Amino acid sequence: MTRTAARALAVAAVVAVAALTARGLLVVLGGDTAELTLRALPEAADHGGSIAPARDAATSALPVAPQPRDATPVGSREFDADAAMRTIRELEAFGVRGGGSDAEARAAAYLRDSLAGLGLAVRVEEFPLPGGATSSNVIARVPGASDTVIVLGAHYDTKPPSPGANDNASGCAALLEIARLVAQEPVVPTVEIVFFGAEEVIGSDPDDHHFGSRYRAANMTDAEWAAVAGMISIDMIGYGPDFHSRTMGEGPQELSDIVLERARSTGVPMTYRADPGASGWSDHEAYEIGGVPVSWIEWRDDPVYHTAQDTAGHVSSEKVATAGRLVLGLVRDLDEADLARLLASRTETRP
Repeated sequence: MTRTAARALAVAAVVAVAALTARGLLVVLGGDTAELTLRALPEAADHGGSIAPARDAATSALPVAPQPRDATPVGSREFDADAAMRTIRELEAFGVRGGGSDAEARAAAYLRDSLAGLGLAVRVEEFPLPGGATSSNVIARVPGASDTVIVLGAHYDTKPPSPGANDNASGCAALLEIARLVAQEPVVPTVEIVFFGAEEVIGSDPDDHHFGSRYRAANMTDAEWAAVAGMISIDMIGYGPDFHSRTMGEGPQELSDIVLERARSTGVPMTYRADPGASGWSDHEAYEIGGVPVSWIEWRDDPVYHTAQDTAGHVSSEKVATAGRLVLGLVRDLDEADLARLLASRTETRP
């Protein structure tokens, strides 16, 4: 059997699994699910988007069951920039989403229900913050032809006083659109979608950040961690003249190299730029320090990020779509050989 035929059969099998998922099969994260702490999130305010109804408080601590999906014509299964912009406006409407705030919790509920509306099973992972507050990661998985995992992440909190349209509703919007498409047409890698809470600095210590991604990386089971071939952080993709794949330079560079190769082959003007932060400037940090190949996807510079002027009117739908299509195309194109290359580049460390 040719490699192409084998891959086609494998993906066809995954499509069958996805069809079962759409009819109500609960797809859970690998490992012992009892290790996840589940948070009762509030009902998300409906600002006009299509949101699955939130459940009552008595059941909200359970994993969110997948919702039936409508059939989508094959011709429309491309990244929808208009849909991404609607998501950006929806998240902006929750206001300033500081880590541990009510607004952040409402945004988490919106993302939870949006994923469930795609027919995906969702888990909400709670973690503590300084001062006694809590935040959450919103997690879903799309099983692939391979058990090897690619993590796609974006943070949904903001740095006060910003409503965070670019930083980082833009990344969340692209990630939600990618989730919609991958859920309809599963790919070779298993794709873990994570909306991270509390990425921004809280308090006066500049190292008090990335709470959600650090918690997620540190609290995976050994089996979950061993299965991760790479992690892409989609963060601030709506403004700026320069498009970069970024890493701290402390871990394997294989995934960033693959991202850059993909950009070159598709005519996207993307270059590498080092992340200068001693502890990283996005949620790739914990994964990279832990030995996982990473890439932080970013357009830069944005002169109004972390300010009240970071609104949807400031965001370029074209730039959001460029980043979203790049990541989507890369995930669709990854095959078993690519995943083996990524796994072989990993180092044996844990956050």
